[in-house]
This record gives sequence, C-alpha cells and structure tokens, in this order.
Amino acid sequence: MAEIRPFKGFLYNKSKINGDFSDVVAPPYDVISPEMQDELHKKNEYNVIRLILGKDQNNDNNTNNKYTRARFCLEEWIKKEVLVKDNEESFYIYAQKYNYNGEEYRRLGFIGLMKIGETYGDEILPHEFTLAKPKEDRMNLIKEVKSNLSPIFCIFDDENGKVKKILDKNMNKKNLAVSAEADGELNELWRITDKKDVEAIVSIMKEKKVFIADGHHRYEVAKNYRDLLKKQPGYKGAADHIMMYFADMIDSSNLTIMATHRAIKNLPYKNSEEIIAKLKEHFKIAECADLAEVMKELSKIKKDSVGFGIFTGEKYYMIEPNSMSVITGLIEEKRSAEWKKLDVSILHFAILTKILKIGNIEGNITYVKNPEQGVSLVKDGSHKVAFFLNPTKVEQLRSVAELGEMMPQKSTYFYPKLLTGLVMNRFEL
Repeated sequence: MAEIRPFKGFLYNKSKINGDFSDVVAPPYDVISPEMQDELHKKNEYNVIRLILGKDQNNDNNTNNKYTRARFCLEEWIKKEVLVKDNEESFYIYAQKYNYNGEEYRRLGFIGLMKIGETYGDEILPHEFTLAKPKEDRMNLIKEVKSNLSPIFCIFDDENGKVKKILDKNMNKKNLAVSAEADGELNELWRITDKKDVEAIVSIMKEKKVFIADGHHRYEVAKNYRDLLKKQPGYKGAADHIMMYFADMIDSSNLTIMATHRAIKNLPYKNSEEIIAKLKEHFKIAECADLAEVMKELSKIKKDSVGFGIFTGEKYYMIEPNSMSVITGLIEEKRSAEWKKLDVSILHFAILTKILKIGNIEGNITYVKNPEQGVSLVKDGSHKVAFFLNPTKVEQLRSVAELGEMMPQKSTYFYPKLLTGLVMNRFEL
C-alpha cells in the first residue's frame, strides 16, 4: 500500500523569473518535439527544459554533456536562488483546468513523496511495459541531478472523497504557490502545511492501492537508482522516496484518457491491397471517406467489442473482428481474458504479430497523440500505414494492473500531461 510523506520542495523564485511561471515550465520530456525543445530554450534562460531535455553538442564527452550541463544548471539556479527550497514540509495540491471536446474540465490531485518498494509491484501497480533506451537516458540524468524533476502520475480510489475534502479546504489564496498557463490549460499549485491535514492524507493513503498512469520509465529508473545507492557505504535512504502526483480515479470527471495511435514504418507487403487482404481473413472491412468518418465510426464501437481505423496512404478503412473469441484466440501470450480483450493487445499481438507478422520491433512503431499526425506520417512516405484506436478505459487499466499484468507500451494517454517545473524534489545525499 502507499507509504507517503510531505517534503520541502524546490520551487521557482517568482522575483527571479520576471514573475511569470508560464515561461519556465515545460511538458514532460517524452512529448517534447525538437521544435518545441528549441522554443522552450529560447523562451527563458531558466526554463526547466535545460534540466529535463538539454541539447546535444558536437564536442560532448563523458565529463561535458547534456546530463552534466543539467547538473550545473540546477546547482547554479539553487545558488542564485532561482530555485528556492520551501521551509516547511508540504503536500502540494495540483489542479489543471482544461478544455476537451468543447467542454471545461478540472483535474485535481496532490503531489507528495512515496516510498519505493523492494519489488516493482509491491507498493505500486504498473500497467505498461517499458523500453530500454528511455530508461538509460533517464538514468544518466538522475545520476547527475540527484533529483526528481517531475512527478510520476498515479491514480487511486478516493473512496467517499476523503482526500478531495482536504484538498478543497486548502485551495485558497494564502496557500497558492504557482499559477502557470500552457497550451490554454491553467495549472495551479497550493501548499498543504497544516499538520492535521497532512497526517490525515498520510493515514488515508496507507490503505490505498496506487496505479501508475504515466511515468513508468521514470519510476523504474528511480527504483534502480535507489538500488544502486543502497550498495554504497553510508547510504542513508535519501532516494528511498519518489515524487508522485496522486489523482482520484473513482470520479470519472477527474480523468480524461485519450488514445495513442500507431504508425508503422515497415511492412513486408507490396501494397495496401495485400494488407487489407490479410486483415479480411479475420475482420469485417468497411471503406471510409476520410479520417473524420473513421473517428466517428470508432466512437460507435460497443463496450464489449473492438474496432480499428486504418489509413494506407490511399484509402481509409474501418475494421471490426468477425468474432471476438477468434481474434483474442490468435494471441499466443499467456495472459488473462481481460488483457486479451484490450484494443492495444489485439492490435499488437493479434494484428501486428499474428496476422501481419511484423511483431512489435522497437523503432518500427511511432506513437502519436493526434490521428492527423498518423495520417501525415503515412502521406510523407516515412510510414506505410497508420492504425487508429479507441482510448483504454480506467476500469480496464485497473483490472489488468490488479491481475499483475502489464499492457503494451503507450496503452494510455492521460490528458492533459503534468507540467514539469512546478515543484522538484532534491535528494539530500
């Protein structure tokens, strides 16, 4: 269960950043394009991009590279009081106001430190597989900065809204620490320092199962880093805890999950007709006029079924299984029935692996948030086909995680992403 505690976070000093937090925050490192990276570097000399995603340089070596430069920046910013450590231990309320499909939403949660268990899955339930390359990158960074620069996104069951009541009580002008706008979203951070409220949250969370929504790579890296430090003489447990954002998953209005679509670079087929012919053996195929029709038909898929949109560069299609039992039967992985019914499982292990026989080779699949991006990748010739999916549901994530299973990578896209730079946790080594 979740063993959490408050902490003294490092926050930007408003007087040092021209009073605008919006200029120094950034999205998570893994959704930042090269173009956005350039923009953020130009936006403000103290933008957190210099810590989470520095630029490579031609003369980089083992002692001078983007990771060591991140350490230098962090140390300099602390020395210059650009980043200032809070005097009191706090939990940090984090609210995001955003628009989705023409409606206004607010996601509410809080940031604290959670103890890392000895075995992955003991204290927190993952739901996605991870890849080696991103973990190597984040390990190189954490070794230098010795900090959690951004929180892991987790969800939990706030039964009867007990945590929410405490958060609502503390969301006032006195406790407001940060207000930043990004991509039309308002991000606000408040401190909870009252000891009774802090103790109440700690007590409530002791009984909770926590599920990772976003940040699997960074969580695994933090655990591996902790394990590395434990082998060193004199280690006192400074990296035993990791910075987490906790959001309620029971209130459906508190979470927005988007689909992550797939574009495939290489296929062993001469043309799109061969691809569709292979799929016709197991799917009903309907040609669509355009992407809008594909997405409309996807939204009509019933709860107990699946469907996929396809763009081959020439035509758009909608496909649905002739038989759910047959299509899930193609999946050779030894997994539960719940896991095999997931859209992402069927795509990766029935369609890509069994039917099209291309497997899930790292680097051959590009993951995109917007379906238009998938279409563009196919149209520019860099990819052969794009697949469009419905989003994974929270209840699916929960049931699979509780069974101790993990979904294929990028099974969920929780929207909006958490901003990096609102608060940071520096290990006291």
